Amino acid sequence: MKRLRHIVISILLVVPLAAFAGEVIDGVIATVNRKPILQSEWDDAVRYEAFMQQKPLRAVTEGDRVSALERLIDRRLLESQMSDASRFAPSRDEVRVGLAKLREQIPGAKDNQAWQKMLSSYALKERDIEAGLRSETLMMNFIEVRLRPSVHVQPEEVEAYYRAQVLPDMEKVGVKVVTFEELEPRIREVLVQQHIDQLLDTWLHNLRQQTPIHSSIPLPARSLSAGREAEGGI
Repeated sequence: MKRLRHIVISILLVVPLAAFAGEVIDGVIATVNRKPILQSEWDDAVRYEAFMQQKPLRAVTEGDRVSALERLIDRRLLESQMSDASRFAPSRDEVRVGLAKLREQIPGAKDNQAWQKMLSSYALKERDIEAGLRSETLMMNFIEVRLRPSVHVQPEEVEAYYRAQVLPDMEKVGVKVVTFEELEPRIREVLVQQHIDQLLDTWLHNLRQQTPIHSSIPLPARSLSAGREAEGGI
């Protein structure tokens, strides 16, 4: 999956980023169907996302903070659709594997001392990263189970993607052309994920229309445009 996602910033515009470093200033930022999202939850989400992107907290923008809060709201909307969240929760071993992979991807993170220093610079602990990975995996599992059965990629769609996107790219960079038969499963999965993202956009849009959402400042308007662009590639 490629994501899960803008809202309020008034308090953070007044409170300096020192609040991220440990000063606790809590309060209700927004409500989703009368359930509150607290300032502390928002701060935690901003710090977590900054860490995952390896973006220094001083580089976090107003737009980043708004996007983090939007994603919190989306998560609350999706959680409201789960009858049994434990069904989609990853095992402890899966979370540990995810954490190990993350540390392999971040330069210097394999060293325990450097890893702890990185976490400390975001006012995070390893258990916070594990909790974030667990929540992300749970949500992706739920979305997959709920939406994948509704996706039907036609053979002609897969072949059209190969001829219009993949083949020209291979010819442009001068690499050996990989046949359609070899790439067909990977192309199909890319298209499946694109369709899932589009269905997710529509689903969240409808949930926002049906659910009372209030915040301390007006929420940005969200349109149902062409859906999310797929990240990555073949």
